[in-house]
Amino acid sequence: KGPKAYAQAIEDYKVRVPAVTPHDEWLLQKQKELDESAAERKERMKQEYEEKKQDEIEEIATEWAKREYFRKATSGDMPYSEEEYIKSVWERALFEGDLKYRMLHGQETDERKELAEFKMKQEKKKALMLERAQASLDEILDEEDDLVKSGKDSDDE
Repeated sequence: KGPKAYAQAIEDYKVRVPAVTPHDEWLLQKQKELDESAAERKERMKQEYEEKKQDEIEEIATEWAKREYFRKATSGDMPYSEEEYIKSVWERALFEGDLKYRMLHGQETDERKELAEFKMKQEKKKALMLERAQASLDEILDEEDDLVKSGKDSDDE
């Protein structure tokens, strides 16, 4: 054997690739499952956080809407029931709930600026809805005018 065989054994050892065993394959499979599970777990936790956040915002919004209802109900006569009033101010309540949630969790808020932006959006939305309602009404009135001009009565149909 001697020094040549020893040197050759060292060289062989350096380039030798260890044989893959069934245990190695099992470990590789388990690691892959854990990696997938970690990604799924992360996604599930993110989803749970978003659901919890939305639930908390809705809870705060409901409290805000109820406070507003009772404040207005005690200051004068309120033409709506509590549920009707809450439904009518729900978008504003969600805005207030989101703002309060972010304040409670230490996130950046600029209450006056955000409220002004929200009110501006609501005014635009209100104007758009009014436009659509007006267009719909005009269309119905035009149809009625056409029926009257043609001599037909809508009750005759």
